[in-house]
Amino acid sequence: MKSIFCLLSFLILAFFFANCQKERQNVDFKVPRNEEVNAIIKALINCDSLPISRYLEEERKISFCEDLEKLKIEHIEKGKIPKRAEENSELIEFLIGFPDIPQEKFFFSKSDSLYIEFQSKNFNAFKLLQNDFNEVAVRSAKNIRNDSKKIKYFSYYQATIPIISADGKKAYVKYTFNCSGLCGSGYQVFLEKMKGKWIVVKYHQEWVS
Repeated sequence: MKSIFCLLSFLILAFFFANCQKERQNVDFKVPRNEEVNAIIKALINCDSLPISRYLEEERKISFCEDLEKLKIEHIEKGKIPKRAEENSELIEFLIGFPDIPQEKFFFSKSDSLYIEFQSKNFNAFKLLQNDFNEVAVRSAKNIRNDSKKIKYFSYYQATIPIISADGKKAYVKYTFNCSGLCGSGYQVFLEKMKGKWIVVKYHQEWVS
């Protein structure tokens, strides 16, 4: 009886210790700096490989929504077939990996898991400022909605708040092209920081209408 009591006490202490360690790690985390987020969005806008760059030379600047969307990080439910991620969400397993698949197949490492979840829970809003972006017309969601009612053809871009690795060298962001016709599209973009500059290293068209 005494040995069972000791075992239970040990398990309880181990459980609380693990939780305290996890909470302590989360306390040390900080959301990415504004300058870092702006630099990532700038890299996305100016990347020659992405469709958005082809419109930068036009006389009328393309519209970019000032409010970045929150990217919701979800887990695959145990025992269920992975569902397709929504436009503003992502399955963390597709970012950090699965137990039975080589780690090099995934962009982030498993050690980034806690920081990715921390960002998803704590980085809830970010607003782009026109002064930081000369390439595009940064506009409010309200003004964009007004355009959709008044203008026959309207279009704009919107991105999610970037998810950044624990070492600050990798980033992931989604962005969408929204328009009044069947011309919308959504992209997943992966970036790396090289010599102090964010570079798009790969991207994937997630959907098209």
